[in-house]
Amino acid sequence: MILVVIALEQELPGPLPSGYKKLITGVGKVNATIALTTELCYNTTYTKVINFVSVGGSEASKGQLVGVSAVIERDMDCTPLGLPRYVSPGDEEQMIITQTQHDSLFVCGTGDSFSVPHINYQICEMEAYALAKVCHKFCVPFDCYKYISDSDADGEDQGNEWRENVHKGAELFTSTVLDKEFNEEQLELI
Repeated sequence: MILVVIALEQELPGPLPSGYKKLITGVGKVNATIALTTELCYNTTYTKVINFVSVGGSEASKGQLVGVSAVIERDMDCTPLGLPRYVSPGDEEQMIITQTQHDSLFVCGTGDSFSVPHINYQICEMEAYALAKVCHKFCVPFDCYKYISDSDADGEDQGNEWRENVHKGAELFTSTVLDKEFNEEQLELI
């Protein structure tokens, strides 16, 4: 069974194909951590976790489904303690590498606010780093896909852009990722 983790129902509404279970975490790193940790503590049958949500990115990439190669906790700044940006005490790495295989791969900056792309990450959202860290601790493979629903171009209101575009990513994600995963899994059974 593959667990598909989303923040909000409107990002992937309705039932998923056979072989998948949906987990809705709520928005933000704390909600994501609690929901996924609870799920993995009580269900050890998952072969993989796939995270899918809508994100902010550049105007040029808006409307695209992208894979995430690595995640950064963009709002972690312990530089006064002598640590590099994005590294919290007790951690050694700035980013967590995902298992994602996709034509276009981006680095995702996770933080508890709407934000804009940065030189160190091309897309921004609020849950992926927390989910990747939980999966790493539970030794569960983690894939991550994002639909770029909003950007900071021309001073647009990101919240309105998100509301207008969030539904567009669900069909693209299902046809591009879930159907492909399902077909590959069926071939392995033959």
